[in-house]
Amino acid sequence: MAKLNISNAEFNMICSTFKAPKAGEHICWRDFCDCVDEVFTKKGLEKDIDKPLDNARTQTLYGRAPASKDQSSQVQAILSGFTEVIRKNRLDAKSFFQDWDRHKHFKVSQKQFRQVLVLLGYQLSVEEVQCVATEYGEFNGEIRYAEFLKDANCLEYIINAPFSGAKSTYIKKWTDFDGAKEHVGLMKKIMNQCKKDRIRLLEFFQDHDILRKGYVPRQKFRNVLNIQKINLTIPEYDALENFYMVPNDPTLVNYINFNSEIDDIFTEKDLEKNPTKTLKSFNAPSILDPKDVLNNEEE
Repeated sequence: MAKLNISNAEFNMICSTFKAPKAGEHICWRDFCDCVDEVFTKKGLEKDIDKPLDNARTQTLYGRAPASKDQSSQVQAILSGFTEVIRKNRLDAKSFFQDWDRHKHFKVSQKQFRQVLVLLGYQLSVEEVQCVATEYGEFNGEIRYAEFLKDANCLEYIINAPFSGAKSTYIKKWTDFDGAKEHVGLMKKIMNQCKKDRIRLLEFFQDHDILRKGYVPRQKFRNVLNIQKINLTIPEYDALENFYMVPNDPTLVNYINFNSEIDDIFTEKDLEKNPTKTLKSFNAPSILDPKDVLNNEEE
């Protein structure tokens, strides 16, 4: 049976179905093979070219117990919570799964699935991942993340889309503020964070720019800043994207110009032309610095 593990009852049922008409324990193996081959095609199509064919089901459910009602309800709760996180942060979750899916099979292991969700800011336990595997899992334990994202109904982030008149599906649940009003103050805020955490953003942007064109979509731009814990408000994101927007395409952001300005806190370019140039040190403010005391420049 080609190393297929079947029970005695199932084997006896196959024998009784394909039993040969002659005496003795003989099986019509040719009829059995023809029945199995129907998952690929049917015989006699040259005689009846209009014969309808059913879609072959390649997914096997043999040896796997279906998800119970409690497990299904828990999976729905996980989907709702994950959808809320994606809508709030405006992230493209599929690209994070594709980093682990090198062969584009739209499947990842349970450990990789949990790592991606934790990276996106949604904490998930091992038991909850196993519960998701009962609903979206394969026979080998891998999880079909494409179907999970489809059922999660993640919000598609579209720039300058035509207004359809439909109400937004996003529900505001917190009091937002505008943040920095000017570009200089916004860049100083990002520089302080990069200086404290010693973050080089160029390598993370290049992960989303395989051809090294120097620009990425707006959603990818936000993804990089969000993963590096550079938390900005929505108006600050919009102001930053509009400032470094590609002139010919408003959906793209020039991260090279943005990164060159950020890297000034570490060093300056063209030092080989002027090796005796004195560099200024960028000092990020500490949480212990008093807010009501003027420094030497302000005095």
